[in-house]
Amino acid sequence: MKVMKDERLIIRGLKNIRIAFAIQTLGIIGILIFDGITKGFSNVTDNPLWLLFIGTSVILGYLNLSISVDTYESSSKREKVPFYLVMLISFAIVAIITLCIILFSGSTIKDAIIIGLVIFICFLIPTSITYYMRKKRSQDED
Repeated sequence: MKVMKDERLIIRGLKNIRIAFAIQTLGIIGILIFDGITKGFSNVTDNPLWLLFIGTSVILGYLNLSISVDTYESSSKREKVPFYLVMLISFAIVAIITLCIILFSGSTIKDAIIIGLVIFICFLIPTSITYYMRKKRSQDED
């Protein structure tokens, strides 16, 4: 018996998976909101569902990077910004945030620097991935 591969059925299956994922995510958010209302919001972060929700959100965001890079490149033909300039801008934003934490929150300098480094790493990872994906695609096109 020969297996039939119909692209319409594959797309329908992917749409069904997307709907199931959306319902599952809404269920997790509902459970976390209920837990936050009944037991307090500090218990929400102690719940293992919180880690599952955050983990799947991060993975989904990184998987969607390749789609957004393709969409961005096909929709705009403007000059590409050098990587070092993007890093300097993100470093300046992190420095401003760190100064605001020191001045307005009353935290210690050590805490503000740690928060600033975490924010910088959060800028660095997606920006680096996007830069290298764009660079690889532009080399493949040439």
